[in-house]
Amino acid sequence: MSTVTPRAWAAPTGGDDAVTRAGMAALIARHFDWVHSSEYLDPYKAPQPTYRDVAVGRTRYAKEVETALEERVLDGADGVFHPDRPVSPEDAALWLARAFLSPSSDGRPTLDAAGLATLAAAGGPGVQALRDAGLLAPAAGRRHGASARVSRRQAEDALRRLAAAVVAPAQVMCKPGTTALRRYITITTPTAGATIRYEFTFDGSEPADPTAASPTFDLRRNGVLQFVNPLGSAVDSRFYRLKTVALKDGLQTSAPREFSWTILRPRTGAFRATQIHEPTATSPAVWKINNPAEYYQANVYYLEGSERGVLVDAGEYSYERANLKTFVDSLASKPYDVVVGHAHPDHAEQIYNFTSAGVTLYAAAIEKAALIASTRPDWQAAGRAAVAASDGHQLDLGNVQVSLFHAPGHTNGLMTVLVNQTGWVYCSDHFGCNRPYTADTTQYNGVKADLFLSLQQQLLAGYRARCGEVTAVTNAHQDAAVTMACVDNFVGCFQRLIDDGDVTEPSIRGGIVGNPTGPVKNSRMSKIGDMWRDRDWMAIANPLGSGWDQPVDYLSAPTDAFPSGVAIDYNAPGVHRRYSVLSNVEFVGGTLVGVDVYWAAPANGVPNKIPNKFDPWTYAYAVTVPRGVRRLTIKPTAMSNRISAMRVNGVPLRQGASRSLRVRPGQRITVDVVAADRRTRSTYAFTVQN
Repeated sequence: MSTVTPRAWAAPTGGDDAVTRAGMAALIARHFDWVHSSEYLDPYKAPQPTYRDVAVGRTRYAKEVETALEERVLDGADGVFHPDRPVSPEDAALWLARAFLSPSSDGRPTLDAAGLATLAAAGGPGVQALRDAGLLAPAAGRRHGASARVSRRQAEDALRRLAAAVVAPAQVMCKPGTTALRRYITITTPTAGATIRYEFTFDGSEPADPTAASPTFDLRRNGVLQFVNPLGSAVDSRFYRLKTVALKDGLQTSAPREFSWTILRPRTGAFRATQIHEPTATSPAVWKINNPAEYYQANVYYLEGSERGVLVDAGEYSYERANLKTFVDSLASKPYDVVVGHAHPDHAEQIYNFTSAGVTLYAAAIEKAALIASTRPDWQAAGRAAVAASDGHQLDLGNVQVSLFHAPGHTNGLMTVLVNQTGWVYCSDHFGCNRPYTADTTQYNGVKADLFLSLQQQLLAGYRARCGEVTAVTNAHQDAAVTMACVDNFVGCFQRLIDDGDVTEPSIRGGIVGNPTGPVKNSRMSKIGDMWRDRDWMAIANPLGSGWDQPVDYLSAPTDAFPSGVAIDYNAPGVHRRYSVLSNVEFVGGTLVGVDVYWAAPANGVPNKIPNKFDPWTYAYAVTVPRGVRRLTIKPTAMSNRISAMRVNGVPLRQGASRSLRVRPGQRITVDVVAADRRTRSTYAFTVQN
């Protein structure tokens, strides 16, 4: 079962004054919660239909009018709507009937005035609801007078009566009638408590009638429907047809709806590139590269400065079927290197074509070891040739420099790339993926959520130290860069887990049953924002916890598997209230001397650690201050936003604030943190040194 929560209708002023045509469209559109194309990111969406006299930003209820037109509740043949004119009883009844009662065979309403008269003669609870509201004449063919008007009360009463008599037809997101590489489909109805049944085919044939013993769409249990052209497909495209109906005891069953999508993923394809940034004196040229035959569509980015270039990742298309290096050579005008974000097949497939031709490949030491330990001879050879890049490693492209930062989580050795001069970040499977048309969520299983939060805060601080401000972040699985608002939501997904213990909900991809694309069956997610209403929405997903309705296990606990100072099992019920540790500390005027931070046992003979970092469970540090500097600003960040107190040298400090201090060599700065339980306490000491 899946329903939507209708948004409030901002009715025209004037009490029972006449409702305008735009106001009537808004009443219906907001009941169904139809989504306007301007509210979400989808490169495959169809153009938004409109009228010549309706414009978003100038016409009241413009978005609602356009979505009602898109749903064919309104007529668009003559191209004008007259939004400010009073709606007639005939039009009000006609639009409501189209929205609730009378779809055509393809699921789209086609009633006209004559059809409305026929409907009036047919009867039924929906028709009676319109009659009772005074919008439908009791006799077929009878017309209201030309001067008749519909009041706000009358319009709301008609909608209320209809909604109480008839199950609203099901609707889908993403919107139908489009061609894309894949689509993940959600089915909803605004009728609370209704059951949605569906059938679909992918060969163009007619789906079965879903009214009886058909599957129930259950976002909580099963997640979205995944419409794809699988890797083993014998065809280049699939034509999906979805037929759905909504039912509820005591109400008239909804009109059936049918929707369709074309999934176009060819079995073979050629690399293609789009230049997304022209070069300037202080910025590189940037190309986005992909291959339409790739299943996961992980984009590759080529950055070229005035002297040198760098390729970020190496694609998914088989290195034996096509040569990405040859394609990059057709773009590049300078010698270049390759950085592999992590050794998953959708990001590293082509690395051997580069290393075998003498191109330098950079990877974290952890990822280099993973490549060497793989079962693939091409990856083994590429891994042996790879240069192990440390956290903060910098490549000089001439007019710009790029920095490589270690960001474990999705894999232990994942690297991200920062352009120092522009604040552009390029990464593979990091900072999430907010493509709503695929309902993507990304997994960060390698590091516990609390330590991951700490490392993300430090990563962002490292970016700022090099570039001043991050201006754009591009995940390989996104089609466009996102802003820091999206990154903040990504970090916030982890913050919620720590602040509230267990705030997970069923995953978009897999519900509570599990991610159907993998072996993991403990499907949960932490999500901020609505993927159809918020361009900066973000979700992180399974596996979170040991299983649905099972104890939390994504927070830190004591372990002997690797060096760790954790003494509390934060996964136990209510123990998240005992977080009395810092997640990060930043200094202005001095530099923290960090420690080795571990998150997992060694793998492939390499320790899983990052050196010179802040560790939340290490409590004594040195801070190096240049000679002659007498003031230092400290900004401590508590792991949990729910702490009851934080003090710097005994003086209270709120979360997110900083303090300037006079310092001298040998001085100790203390930070005390009191947990939400008001009992658990931690004290950090930072000793000033030159």
